[in-house]
Amino acid sequence: MKEITLKKSTHFISVIFNIASIIAIIVDIGAVLLLGGTLLSQLTLPGYLAKQMINAEMELVFSEWIILLVCFIVKCSCIFLAIRYAKKLFHCISKQESPFTANTTKCINIIAVFTFVSMICPLYPYYHISFLAILEGIFVILIFRSITLIFKYGCDLQKEIDETL
Repeated sequence: MKEITLKKSTHFISVIFNIASIIAIIVDIGAVLLLGGTLLSQLTLPGYLAKQMINAEMELVFSEWIILLVCFIVKCSCIFLAIRYAKKLFHCISKQESPFTANTTKCINIIAVFTFVSMICPLYPYYHISFLAILEGIFVILIFRSITLIFKYGCDLQKEIDETL
């Protein structure tokens, strides 16, 4: 009974992550298109965009705007990839008999890396890289690493049980 509940809930979470990844990729594509449009307008009409930014009272120079968009794209891409690997993780758990597989630990490690990068990637003109953001990222990656080690230990125990049977 518990196994059926686990499979149903992980399948549901997998579907939610699928929807979240679609939203994240749409936002990422929008940011890339905005960056491309910004660069294209600067090439075709130099100075026009700077004038529009002044009229909009954005208080950003053109180079800061480009850096902001690039940082936003990196942040969104990392979030998208973390969501995709989380979806893969829950999909694998829902299809396997045991959550303790090598693929599970690999997915958790990859999620940890992308989460860390998205946490420390600043949105430059507004938020600079801070010691607190890096510290928070380190704590999150340590928690993920601990979970990975627990799952790795579970994999070893599962392998021992399978070999004894």
